[in-house]
Amino acid sequence: MVHDLPGHVVIQRRDGKREVLLHRAMAVIGEDKIEIKSARGTVILPLLGLLFCAGAGWFIAVRGQGMPLWLLVTLLLLCLMLVPFSIMSLISSVVGADVIIDRKKGSATWQQGYLGMGIGTKELVPFAKIDHLEVTIEGDQPDRWKDEVDDLRQFALVLVKASGKRLNLAQVPVPAYGQADGMDRTLAVGQAVANLVGKTITLPEGWELVEIDTDTGEPVAPAAAKEPNPGRSHGRRH
Repeated sequence: MVHDLPGHVVIQRRDGKREVLLHRAMAVIGEDKIEIKSARGTVILPLLGLLFCAGAGWFIAVRGQGMPLWLLVTLLLLCLMLVPFSIMSLISSVVGADVIIDRKKGSATWQQGYLGMGIGTKELVPFAKIDHLEVTIEGDQPDRWKDEVDDLRQFALVLVKASGKRLNLAQVPVPAYGQADGMDRTLAVGQAVANLVGKTITLPEGWELVEIDTDTGEPVAPAAAKEPNPGRSHGRRH
């Protein structure tokens, strides 16, 4: 069961699942399954493709008689290519997922491209072959030439297999001043996945887990942490 996720980065859905926004993606967290899928905004491009094809079809049928043959053939070929790709992309954006972690199946599955509905599985990792989860950060170290840090922080949640192979689960790029929010979002998904697969999660050097009061955002004193409080959850400190 997924629990103790920070409320300021988690959206409670009507179906009882929880949602965390990532980079052009979102993590949908349920009791027995976590899906990392494309954000809702990704439906715009395939819809535009279908609208273009509908307009091209109308143009060919109504105005095509006086048009050059090469133009009609070009429009027809474009429609033949765009329609199937747009439909598959639209379905993938609405109901598909890039990564599925399923407790009942006991595995994490990476889907590929437009066929993100269980067709064309890219990687299948049983829970038994997962060593640990890891949160990484890029951009926080000074550049070796100019001795300056980047203005952008790239957080990533990585699944590390027992063989040492590393697979990306999610990425969250944020401005440097918003790195705490980036870590919170990445860590929220990481904790949910870690609880589901029964593995540990490691943080970058210089970061540590603390208990925070979500109402104030302040760390909770160790002595008071023993008292149950629905306004408290595990957070991060840098």
